[in-house]
Amino acid sequence: MSKEKSLFRQSVVFGSYIILILWLVKAAEWGFATNFAHFGIMPRHLLGTIGIFTSPFIHGDFLHLLSNSFSLMLLIIILFFFYDKIPLKALLFIYSVTGIFVWIIAREAYHIGASGVIYGIASFILFSGLLRKNQSSLALSFVVLLLYGGMFYGVLPQDGHISWESHLMGLLSGLLVALWMKNDFAGQAELKLYFEKDWEEEEYEDDGENYNFTNPDHQFLYEYKDLKKQEDNKGENLD
Repeated sequence: MSKEKSLFRQSVVFGSYIILILWLVKAAEWGFATNFAHFGIMPRHLLGTIGIFTSPFIHGDFLHLLSNSFSLMLLIIILFFFYDKIPLKALLFIYSVTGIFVWIIAREAYHIGASGVIYGIASFILFSGLLRKNQSSLALSFVVLLLYGGMFYGVLPQDGHISWESHLMGLLSGLLVALWMKNDFAGQAELKLYFEKDWEEEEYEDDGENYNFTNPDHQFLYEYKDLKKQEDNKGENLD
């Protein structure tokens, strides 16, 4: 199995485990006819800090969970495949920073759901591509912008039980982590073009000056190369 296939398989397996945990939590909530919203982030309350670690695993209903599952799975695969040296570190920082920011600035309500982390990963991939400025990174940034460009509307204040604060803090955390880790992007895979045969140098003379030209063989190959709801009267906000 090639390195790329192995890396892609590992990315899918890791993402699948995360999604499985989300669904098991929701299944337990449904099976015991209870509500885990009190494990969400309650800003500026000491007991609410537990939500920094648990809130992304809790969702208001199955539709909320289903909506987040697809996006989270896709972004985890992209993160772990194209940033194979630093993804876990980046994910943990995005996860933590987003939760801490929400606890500090958000409205007083239970904030639950994985959308903050989703915004954080998407933001990280987008801005890291702009910072790295290589072909693969910029292509990933374009893909994320194409797929999740509408996410910028989600950071605007909204009525109802949508935690726009989690979206905004996720977007901000992704940017901050991208800036902080900009020197660690060497673990990113970049598409490189290699020629199977050595280049042949030929010398040409023109008006007494020598010019060196290189002629690559027409056979070539591509390969990847590593570069370093509510609860009680408090309410709940879904993100």
